[in-house]
Order: sequence, then structure tokens, then C-alpha cells
Amino acid sequence: MNDISVLNFIRIAILIFFCVPLIRWFSHVGMLFFSRRFSQHAGVLSGNVIFYGGLIFIIITILHECGFNVTALLGAAGLFGIAIGFASQTSFSNMISGFFLVLERPFSIGDTIASGDIVGIVESIGLLSVSIRTLDNTLARLPNEVVLKQYMTNLTYYPTKRIDCIMSVPYGVDGDATKQQIRDIITKNIFFLSDPAPIIMMQKIGQHDYDTEIRQFFTIRVWVVRSDFSSAPAILMQQLKEEFEKNKQVITIIQVN
Repeated sequence: MNDISVLNFIRIAILIFFCVPLIRWFSHVGMLFFSRRFSQHAGVLSGNVIFYGGLIFIIITILHECGFNVTALLGAAGLFGIAIGFASQTSFSNMISGFFLVLERPFSIGDTIASGDIVGIVESIGLLSVSIRTLDNTLARLPNEVVLKQYMTNLTYYPTKRIDCIMSVPYGVDGDATKQQIRDIITKNIFFLSDPAPIIMMQKIGQHDYDTEIRQFFTIRVWVVRSDFSSAPAILMQQLKEEFEKNKQVITIIQVN
């Protein structure tokens, strides 16, 4: 290593105090550009690539200004990188998987996804993993490779979602009147859309599990906008219960999802 001159110090200072903020700015601009042109996922990844790529370039340049033999260092780094590469195949696989997720775009930041046993809102998408805020407000980190390989469902990909409910009433109750009563409950609620139209139909007449009572079972299908899909099932169940109890009618709600 040679002695460092004043000019070298000036160059190093410029690299640290001018070029690092400049790289941060380029990273931010790149993130905004790719987010608007493609997706927020692509924006985050491209911003990270620009920032870390620029940072590596600055570090190499600073070492050169300090008098290190950069060529020899890069050769040693290459051998070291090969050794690290064998030990970090999982990380490399996660990075490649991250780029495939960018190209495929199965979800974006803010979407609610289900991957394996994890269900939650996508908080961030990095080079190695996807961070998810679960419905009980905990953080789950899923490696990109796992997200790409296993079955994944985007619950908020489309602007509307269907809520299914199965409800039963005693066998002697008028079925047509029951369907009309259910339709009135749905029509009065602004949560439930009129297009697509709700579906109310008789599913079966029979017993539920080990119950000996014969009952009529109705399938209820309503559509809601994406922002209301998490609260809509509970609202539908509560309103069915309240409205039928006003008329002293006993109902059983088997399933709402």
C-alpha cells in the first residue's frame, strides 16, 4: 500500500459525501420509475440492485485510492466468492426467485396473500425474502424461493371477492319467504354489491352432522369490493342472525368464508 496524498483524501471525501447520496438518489429514482412502469415489487428490487451495486463500486474505488492493489483483491475476492457461493446457494436461489417474482408479478406490496400456513398483507419484497404482516399483526418472513415454489393464493388480486355462506332453518319454514328475507337483508347493506348479483338458493333438505332435526339448507353468495372482504363475512353473519331473531326464527349458520 502506498502513501495517501491530499488529492487521494479529497477524492475519497467526494466519494463518501457526494457519491453515496447520489447513489441513494439514483436508487430512489430507479425505484419510482420501475414501480410506475411495472410494479412496486420491481421498483423495490431495482432500487436495491442500484444502491448495492453503486456501493460496491465506491468501496472498490476507495480501496484503489488508498493504494490497495485492486486487481489482486478482486482475484482473491473471486476465489473467496466461489467458496462463499457454494455455502450460500440458498441465498443465490432466493435472489433468482425474486427476479422471477418480478417478471411474473403474482402479487404486489399491500396485497393479502396466503402461502402455506401464512396469511397476511405483503409489507416488503426484498432480494432474498418477502415480509408479511399476518392477520394477528405479527411479522412473517418468507424466502423468495419458498414463495415461488409452493402454492400461493393472492386474496386481493381482483377488485371484487365472493363471500359464501351456508345457513339452515327448520324444515317447516316457508323456503321462498326465507329466500326473500335473506335477499332483503343483502339489498339493504351497502357492503354487498348488486353486480355481480347475489345468489340465494336451496342447497339441500337434511340433517347437519349428528343432529336428528330435518332442516332446510340455503347457499348464500354475495360479492364485496376488495377493501371489505375481510370484514364482510362477519357482517353478513351478524345481520342474518339479528334480522331472523327479530321474527323469532331460529337459524343455524354453518359456514361463512
